[in-house]
This record gives sequence, structure tokens and C-alpha cells, in this order.
Amino acid sequence: MRSLKVLILEPNPFQLMALHQMLNAIGIYDVLTAPSLGSAKRSLARRGAVDITLCNPQLQSGDGLALIRHLTDRQDTRALILLGGVAPGLLADLETSLGEHGILLLGRLHTPVSAVLMRALLDSYMTIPPRSVDV
Repeated sequence: MRSLKVLILEPNPFQLMALHQMLNAIGIYDVLTAPSLGSAKRSLARRGAVDITLCNPQLQSGDGLALIRHLTDRQDTRALILLGGVAPGLLADLETSLGEHGILLLGRLHTPVSAVLMRALLDSYMTIPPRSVDV
């Protein structure tokens, strides 16, 4: 598997740990974890752009949508996996915005996250040719 850098924004420490361990079990070890928007921004500033970001755009704090805006503005991710339920109107807006910025929407995962579905989304990302400029 091509080496991937993944960012997870998840305020629930148990869910964050479960997602991190799931990625490790799949063979992805360069995982940035963030319980808040601020920590996600600091990780990106310190470690650079990521291949894939996992987040729930409907976090009550607004961190999910704010992170997605930050990622699109700065081109800090190549692809996004949405966690949790997403309202149809919001999903349509996200798809449009992500497409305009050249960010792939790999799919959505509901909690509890299935390792099989996670692997399928990661495998679909692996079939996409890498950018000429490394992320």
C-alpha cells in the first residue's frame, strides 16, 4: 500500500482512538489525530498537508465544517471521508465546494465505523494516480 498521511478530527476520545487503531490495523501509520479544530490546524501547520481527512461536518461545535473550509482554502488535503450522518442539503453543498477545489469526496461512514467499509474507501483512493506535486 502506498504510504498515506491521514488526519482525523474527532472530539470523542474513544472514537478517535478506535479510528486511529483501525487505520493502523489496515497498515496506515502516519495518522494525525485532533480532538478540535485548533489542534487539527496546529497538526497541519507542523506536519503539512495530508492525503485523506476524516471528519464529521456536523459536529455541534462547528469544527467539522470549519476544518473542511480550512482544508479547501489551503488545499491541505487531497480527499475527504465524512463521518456520521450528513443532511442531504449539506452533502450537496459539500460535494460542490469540494469539487470546485479539486478535493475528492471518497464517501461517508456511519458510526460505529466498519473496518471493511473504511478499507474499501482507502482502496478506492489508492487507485487514483498521485498528484504531480506530493502532498
